[in-house]
Amino acid sequence: MRFFPLLIAVASFIRAEIFVDTIGWTTRDRQFHFPALRYLVNDTLRGIHAVYKDGYGEIRYNFKPRGEDWRFPEAIVINPYQRNLGCLDINNNGRTLIATDYRNRGDKTITYFLDSAPGAAVFQEIAVTEGLQYPLVGIGRYGYLKFAAIGNDTLYYFSPFTRYRVGVIGSFPTHNLIASKISSRLGFIWSEKNSGKLFLRETPDGGGTWYPLRNLSENIPTRFNRSLFGASAVYDSIRIHLVADLIESTNRGIVQLWHYCPYDTPAWHFIYEYAITDTTVLGIYTAAIDRPSIGIERRTGTSGNRLYVVWEQFNPENIDPRTGIARTDIWASCSPDNGRTWTQPIRLTTPDSISKRFPYLAEVVNDTLHIIYFADLVAGSWELGEGPITRNPVIYLRVPASVFTAGVKEKPLFNIPPGDFLPTLFTGGKELPLYRSCRVFNSSGRLVPGDPLLLPSGVYFIVMQTGNSYLIQPLIKIR
Repeated sequence: MRFFPLLIAVASFIRAEIFVDTIGWTTRDRQFHFPALRYLVNDTLRGIHAVYKDGYGEIRYNFKPRGEDWRFPEAIVINPYQRNLGCLDINNNGRTLIATDYRNRGDKTITYFLDSAPGAAVFQEIAVTEGLQYPLVGIGRYGYLKFAAIGNDTLYYFSPFTRYRVGVIGSFPTHNLIASKISSRLGFIWSEKNSGKLFLRETPDGGGTWYPLRNLSENIPTRFNRSLFGASAVYDSIRIHLVADLIESTNRGIVQLWHYCPYDTPAWHFIYEYAITDTTVLGIYTAAIDRPSIGIERRTGTSGNRLYVVWEQFNPENIDPRTGIARTDIWASCSPDNGRTWTQPIRLTTPDSISKRFPYLAEVVNDTLHIIYFADLVAGSWELGEGPITRNPVIYLRVPASVFTAGVKEKPLFNIPPGDFLPTLFTGGKELPLYRSCRVFNSSGRLVPGDPLLLPSGVYFIVMQTGNSYLIQPLIKIR
């Protein structure tokens, strides 16, 4: 199986290789409803596990053994009968578990599929409980199975032995579940259906006792305090790190991305803001940026961990003429200090005739980001009546973590003569002087004519020249 190198530019001209591979195909262009779910697991000892939906009830699985190619050229169907996919995780022996549910004459039943060995793809279905739906699975420190699911507008924790009412959520799945593999912590995150308030509930001992419910929307330091899509989270050990895309009121065209850790002061850390014009068509159940997921590169000391966030971002300059809907690309940001500060976002995919949807970043980052996404050949969901059905590639993206730090220099590449500055634009809250002879390019690489100060909010690149030297600087204008 071949890898296809993709090149992206960073501020110092260093080009980093991103490897792209097709691991399967699907007709489903609405993989999950709201938050990014665990469709990819990086087992550093054994390899990469991937799962996704196909058809009306098929669940496909693929495995990439460490140092080898993907085991199944087109991913295999694991379920003989139709099932709804929740998410996957692996137990202490590296065996895959996949949460599913189905209705039998109106009765809701939750099951999971367990692999016979790591990557063997010989699955046995095991029933867990009845009366609930939309299950997610998380496997804790000692290999115990933990689930989250919805019943009667209530979010429940349950295991094969017990059930506990976590909080009110509504009938639509905006919940997520994260289990620490290092401690016995378990976290439930969800967005309340009517209010959009974001909630967090944790247990320190795998469900034995519970901490009080946290209404996170009460202390977000911005008017953007409504969570349309829920959130994604990861544990460093006992500390949960959450990433959420937040909106104000009902405007889905301007979104802020924030990181939250309750042990920090302040607890919230700004990552990014993105806005598009009111005329841009996004499609149903989307926002200008959405479905962020978070991964961690664990290092010695809690302050030494590196965090990474990946999301899909709609491009108003790349419209699918068949549906009028903007196409998306995959973007990412890095925090070198456990979430306190974040790098300028970089785009990991190239704008073209394909919309890159539903990315998920594997929790474990070992000098490499492992990402799954779905290459939608026609922007918009056929399941929501937005376009025709297509058979779409399922893509695995392998990104070296060095793309966030490559080429950082202590000294500027050249000196700009005093007094030869344009007024400032703003990037990440810091003023950036613009040289008068600079040229501005949009995120698609096209030259933007006119006065840079009159540009709408968005992502740009400026090119400054003195003699035979050039400096390329990414720019994010937030107002």
